[in-house]
Amino acid sequence: MRALLVGDLGSRLLAIALTVAMALVLQDWNLWIGFVISFGFAHYLLSFWYARKRIGALARDRDLAVPLLGLGTLLLLVVFLRFPLEIYFGIHHACNEAYLRRRGPADEDRTGRLAAARGLLHLAAYLCILRDDTRVSVIPEPALWGLLVLSLGVLLHQAVDDARKAGDGFAAALRDLSVEWLMLAVVLASFLVEITFLQLVLYHFVLWTIVPVRILRQQGGGAMVEYSVLTVGALALFLALALLQAAGERADLGFWYAQFLLWSYVHITTSFALSAAHPAWIVKLFRPGPSPSR
Repeated sequence: MRALLVGDLGSRLLAIALTVAMALVLQDWNLWIGFVISFGFAHYLLSFWYARKRIGALARDRDLAVPLLGLGTLLLLVVFLRFPLEIYFGIHHACNEAYLRRRGPADEDRTGRLAAARGLLHLAAYLCILRDDTRVSVIPEPALWGLLVLSLGVLLHQAVDDARKAGDGFAAALRDLSVEWLMLAVVLASFLVEITFLQLVLYHFVLWTIVPVRILRQQGGGAMVEYSVLTVGALALFLALALLQAAGERADLGFWYAQFLLWSYVHITTSFALSAAHPAWIVKLFRPGPSPSR
């Protein structure tokens, strides 16, 4: 279990398994959408709670006024122009998957191009999985598969080149791409079973519930207890609110879903300033100085 919680591949396998289990158990649409929305609100709330010091630092730094104004403008544009959340989330997902494994400032120069290649592959794979989604299908399918093949070629070239420079062999380069092989396996699985946007979103929520464990374990039992209580408490609170609405006479979750969409845009946009799981130039834009390891 420890490997599933702290390993790159293991944590994703666990997140996939939990997502599949929840999708199978929650067959009723109101229960399913209520659960996803509730998990989303809990995820957003905790992300702001654990980034509160970072939010305070951004608010106090006058030198960041222009970047923050630009970020606010971006948020207004994606909300009022109704930029497809399916694609906006895909960019967020690709950045997180590619840069979550950033090891630190010293590692940035050596692996920057590799991380960019990872991100491109994850975005292409994500779009190929959702190729039948109404908002994604506007992109010609041949273009999606072409992007996937191209990004895979670029990634393999960069991974082998980096491994050669580090003195590692071809096998080591392939092992380092274990998460990417898993993502490609999910692409293949999408030919056998339908994989929806909300299922991928739930996978993201579950993964980012697992990921902090590797950090909090190093901070002692108190940090883990706090995280566990906040996670369970937030999920229970929002789930109770959503299910009470779903259990009403009209079983209308429209209001909650609209709020979910709005706060999804807010979460993704603000993450550019709050999270280090992005390309170095974005991180440095909001964190002048060496790129942090997380």
